[in-house]
Amino acid sequence: MIKPWKFIARKHIFQHPRLQLTEDTVALPNGKEISYLREEPAKMHSVAIIAINADEHILLQKEYSYPPNTVLWQLPGGAIESGENIIDAARRELAEESGFTANSCTVIGSYYLNNRRSDRKQFVIACRDLREETLPSDDEEFIESVWTDRAEITRMVAAGEIENITLLAALQLYDSFNNSAFIIYNLSISLKISNLLNCIPNLAALRRHNLLRARR
Repeated sequence: MIKPWKFIARKHIFQHPRLQLTEDTVALPNGKEISYLREEPAKMHSVAIIAINADEHILLQKEYSYPPNTVLWQLPGGAIESGENIIDAARRELAEESGFTANSCTVIGSYYLNNRRSDRKQFVIACRDLREETLPSDDEEFIESVWTDRAEITRMVAAGEIENITLLAALQLYDSFNNSAFIIYNLSISLKISNLLNCIPNLAALRRHNLLRARR
């Protein structure tokens, strides 16, 4: 059985509006104490939005990423602000980064962004029934948006053109969500057919009974 580490103490070692680091003293399951560098416990999480239009195309975006010095594919998204719920954050971020918002939003899953150093999570929201709405974007954001069909996205993933791990994870969640919905739908149809078939012998028996009564 895997046991959790025991927290002992915390020292703040770096503070910046974009990054806060601490060094925690923890006891391992074998009793040994170590120092562990991590981000401060998360005060906010984030959202990634899979926006689907009427043609079932997904909104992908390209943006320059400074640390790897390259242009990467990504999804609209960003931080959940203080006092904001997940769905409201998704609608706001979508309007800021794409010029659309959505009437229908569903949280389809989440993942840890960097579990070795942080407890920050990103929630993936599928957004449909889109309508135009624009909010001011961040100064650092220079984004190109491309509506892309699923076949092209599958090709891009297979070709290694998508290197953003959060986009890859979100697409996998979306596929799993759709497959689950498809299975549930098929089960529902199967149950309805089964119930209908079960009713047929009863209907036949009832019909014979009514015919016998009529002859009497």
